[in-house]
Amino acid sequence: MSPLPLRRPLLLTGSPAAGLSSVAGALAAARELCAVVEVADVRAMVRSGAVQPWRPGAGEDQHRLAAVQACLLAASFTAAGVEVVLCDVVRGPVGEVYRTSTAAPFVVALRVPLEVARARAVGGPLTGPELDALHAENAAVRDVDAEVDATADLPAVVAAVEQLWTAAGTAVPTR
Repeated sequence: MSPLPLRRPLLLTGSPAAGLSSVAGALAAARELCAVVEVADVRAMVRSGAVQPWRPGAGEDQHRLAAVQACLLAASFTAAGVEVVLCDVVRGPVGEVYRTSTAAPFVVALRVPLEVARARAVGGPLTGPELDALHAENAAVRDVDAEVDATADLPAVVAAVEQLWTAAGTAVPTR
């Protein structure tokens, strides 16, 4: 069996509870060699003085820093011949970090109505007015390469993203 072509990094974005992690995991499982970078996990590496990324000032700065670090990881994985899926609820100027990075990810927004996000978020860490505000803010973000309706079942959403990612082109590892 010949190896699958190495695709350029993929950034999945969308509102909280849109299914970013589930879709990323399914995409990675279908590939020969693929890493998933949860940008929230990169942000969580700041243990002292951490601020929620939607908070003005330090929170936004820490979100930007996590995006820079995630892009460095993506570029490093790609250079080693490993495909990568990044997951981040991209806000405001953080989108520019991804757009100008050497990782040059293909950006796909997973879209769900607020009611769906609320239902999926039950029991999770983010609910109520903060979820609603982040959902509204993310719904207004249009600086993406493609959008996918993520209200369908997981296999259908994964298939739609897979098709878009494949069409986005290949990456060339630089070892």
